Amino acid sequence: MITPTRAGILVFALAVLFGPLYTVNEYSVMSNLISEFGAQHTQNNFIMILAFILFGGSIVIDGVRKFRIALLPFILFGLSMSIVGMFPHKPIDASLRFNSTYHNLHRIIASIAGTFITAGFIWHGVLTKGRQRIICFYMAGVAILFPILMLSSPSYQGIIQRLMYLQVLSWLWIKYPEMVTNKSPKTTC
Repeated sequence: MITPTRAGILVFALAVLFGPLYTVNEYSVMSNLISEFGAQHTQNNFIMILAFILFGGSIVIDGVRKFRIALLPFILFGLSMSIVGMFPHKPIDASLRFNSTYHNLHRIIASIAGTFITAGFIWHGVLTKGRQRIICFYMAGVAILFPILMLSSPSYQGIIQRLMYLQVLSWLWIKYPEMVTNKSPKTTC
């Protein structure tokens, strides 16, 4: 079934997949971040900006519709992702002037989004048992370690980020709709 979350993931994934076709020639999948598709003064940046807003908003819609406290970190993650889209990243071309306040808000809110999703994975790891617990703690590890790898390897940060997003989006596609409909923590990861 296509839930709002799955629709948002699909829009986001397509925007990322086709990003190199609609953005500037200088963009490198290997070294540039996904956010740079939506960067200030970048051609067709509205595509990625809308993708961030729709992706985050879809997670919020699903979570609020069947709200319970266990969904809160994921709802806040979705809200943060929507807000991230509203404050574009600085442009790839360093010679272009840009709004540094927007860029700094983008960075800060993206970090907050990462904190929320990590907290959600840890929280659900504590609530579950067996294989489900391992998956949740693994996902928390991905959300913590991959950004560190990105910082330590800027030449490969684009591909590292894509590997992180692939795992997080896959988990959200498979498990988040299940979490929204089930109240038992045993089925949440």
